[in-house]
Amino acid sequence: GINAEYMGGMYDYAIQDYNTVLSLDPDNVHALHNRGISFDKKEEYQHAIADFSRVLELDPSNANAYLNRGSAYDSLGDFDAAIRDYSAALVVDTERQGADVAAP
Repeated sequence: GINAEYMGGMYDYAIQDYNTVLSLDPDNVHALHNRGISFDKKEEYQHAIADFSRVLELDPSNANAYLNRGSAYDSLGDFDAAIRDYSAALVVDTERQGADVAAP
């Protein structure tokens, strides 16, 4: 299955499967995020950044997408963008933890 391919390092196959999922459900955050990770593992950083950016359009509180996009920027040598994303991940994660603590 798709997760076995992803976890087993078969990123080309995983990307094909995520493409199929996204053709049916273009806003599937899980598929976008994991396809972005697959692209990152293949060192296709621009594609990874595009997927993580789309995840953040759909779910601006996704700290993992900020972290992963920051890592892709870092790999490209765009350290300013990486720092912005790492910082955003910290802010989002801190806000989420505060909301969890405040929840009844």
